[in-house]
Amino acid sequence: MKTLQVFPSLLLLSMMLFAGCNSGRYPVTGQVSYDDGEPVPAGTVIAEATIDGKAVGVQANIGSDGKFAWGGAVSGDGALPGNYRVLVTTPAISDAEKAMGKKPLIDGKYGRYESSGIT
Repeated sequence: MKTLQVFPSLLLLSMMLFAGCNSGRYPVTGQVSYDDGEPVPAGTVIAEATIDGKAVGVQANIGSDGKFAWGGAVSGDGALPGNYRVLVTTPAISDAEKAMGKKPLIDGKYGRYESSGIT
């Protein structure tokens, strides 16, 4: 199985911030790819943090080019500044697909905050 890499433009992890967003949210975009540079073609990048004592979350769908743009209330609206735990999920494969030898797009460890290694 290939090794996964997440290349956020802003996120890992003390988010470098752009000025200007009145909502307090800042643009966070990135790309999810394998160690050979090939993009992960589908899935979701999900993150959570505790900011000012409140749990917050953001997520984004991964495009066919591996790129994503985080959003909270609205897709792509950015993220509040903070330190986020990140996980990546990809579409599930059916038992029939498994029986035919199809493998998941990424290792299951990336689908759990505790084992993803992405912060």
